[in-house]
Amino acid sequence: MRLRDLEIFHAVLQAGSVTGAARLLHISQPAASKALQQVERQWGITLFTRSAGQLHPTEEARKLEAASQGMLGQLNDVRRLVDGLREGEARTLKVVATPAIAQQLLPQALGQWRRRQPRVSCELATQHTREIVDALLLHEVDIAFTLSAPTHPALMTRPLVRMPLLVLGPAGYWAQDCQQTPMTVAELAGQRLIALGAHDPLARRLDGLLASVAQEASSALPSSPRIVTRVQTYPLAAALVQAGEGLAVVDAITAHAATTERGLSARQLPQAGELVLSAVWRREAGRSRLAQSLADQLARQAAQWLQVPLAEPSAV
Repeated sequence: MRLRDLEIFHAVLQAGSVTGAARLLHISQPAASKALQQVERQWGITLFTRSAGQLHPTEEARKLEAASQGMLGQLNDVRRLVDGLREGEARTLKVVATPAIAQQLLPQALGQWRRRQPRVSCELATQHTREIVDALLLHEVDIAFTLSAPTHPALMTRPLVRMPLLVLGPAGYWAQDCQQTPMTVAELAGQRLIALGAHDPLARRLDGLLASVAQEASSALPSSPRIVTRVQTYPLAAALVQAGEGLAVVDAITAHAATTERGLSARQLPQAGELVLSAVWRREAGRSRLAQSLADQLARQAAQWLQVPLAEPSAV
């Protein structure tokens, strides 16, 4: 058994198709298909079943995946060491983050981190969580930061900071003493709301809460909240609040920037639960020293901004 065989096997597992595996391995699709056939023939095991253009791992493949994961991780560690030695420890860290993090929190954290890593160059990108999963699996980025951690067997997640959700309103919308008092969902009755697209987990959570308010509407609640605009990012929601389009339920990072830089008002909404700022890696690659140190700095920056404790140092 060769290490290259394991690489081909794991590439197909991650991508779910020969075409995707070819992109991961930087080879042609015919070459990847031929390589997979050779691996199955040499190992004498059917690794994948084929259906509608997709490859589905067999039970034997899953057992081999678990047994070989550590070997592939060690190989990647050696490769990173070789790269570092060849380049005098200088390298590029490829980072992707969701818009709220990339536009508001990451620049501050990166500035602090850069002082300790002056020789490291960075490539930064902004994507939504669904695109982030693809970027990680295709080895396009080294580390990702998101407020909606993906669940994928090939990815590892580390929670950094847990944060509340807040209702954002125009400047002076609530009295100063009222801003320190948590808000209830019932208080959104009759309000015009700006919300994220229905695909977002927070949007689905908020839709459920608003539906409960509508069901309980009575003389005390003359009308239910009404979503007038759906947007793709929290910062855009904050901009629309500033423009007088309505209220918005946003994460604490967006609320911090909106209140300190735009002068908007914010109140916590405990019934909406919380979000978790998380770092995400490819499981087989493990946590590189550089990626780990940037995650640590981002966690410290977020905890300082939001005055919340760091999350427990666990990973899944």
